[in-house]
Amino acid sequence: MAATWEYKVVTLKHGGGGLKLSLTPTDDEAIAALNREGASGWELVNAVCVGPAQPTVLYFKRPR
Repeated sequence: MAATWEYKVVTLKHGGGGLKLSLTPTDDEAIAALNREGASGWELVNAVCVGPAQPTVLYFKRPR
């Protein structure tokens, strides 16, 4: 029997503003999000950032 999956999308917004602009989430923010989702059984399958100053979108899956 084939496995069935459920999916989740988490968006990490960049910080900063004004003259100080961080183009990606900090390592600590990204690690915290990944650890939080991993503890709930989610596996990261892809991460996409379409350009500078755009959020990073994380795609997760886990068995249903």
